[in-house]
Amino acid sequence: MAAEKKPSRMYFAGAYVSFGIAFIGVELLALIYGVSPADPELQANLSILIVGIHLLGGVVGGFLMAKRSQGDRLQSGTVTGVLAYIIEQIVHATLYGWGAVGNVYTMLALIGGSMAGAVSYDSQVKRLERIRGGQPAKDEGVSPDGSLGEPGADTPSGG
Repeated sequence: MAAEKKPSRMYFAGAYVSFGIAFIGVELLALIYGVSPADPELQANLSILIVGIHLLGGVVGGFLMAKRSQGDRLQSGTVTGVLAYIIEQIVHATLYGWGAVGNVYTMLALIGGSMAGAVSYDSQVKRLERIRGGQPAKDEGVSPDGSLGEPGADTPSGG
């Protein structure tokens, strides 16, 4: 039973990281300008910066989630981004009302950023596997062919 909960906990952990970066970034912008984060003028004037903050949060959360996942890393990044967006909508609707619900650009930035972070980590792992001759390190999760590798195969000496 505990093994079944572990992937969902990891998905939520990545989503909380993505959401946290985006939420704190937007809150800091609102604090600097002295308005509510739900202020339409703030969102209109700084929309590119707000989308960039969401993209950064998505990339960080997706990268960290892909690093901890044992399977399809792109799927892990996508699930992380979707969960982060759902969490963001719940928190914003609770704190600021339904008028503060984000737009399509923030949704695409969180989900796309999480996917980009996962793809970035996946390409890094593949590059390192080519350098090492196809042997992933212990903390790199499952290799792309789905095998976990043989015991002791993660060190150059084989033991």
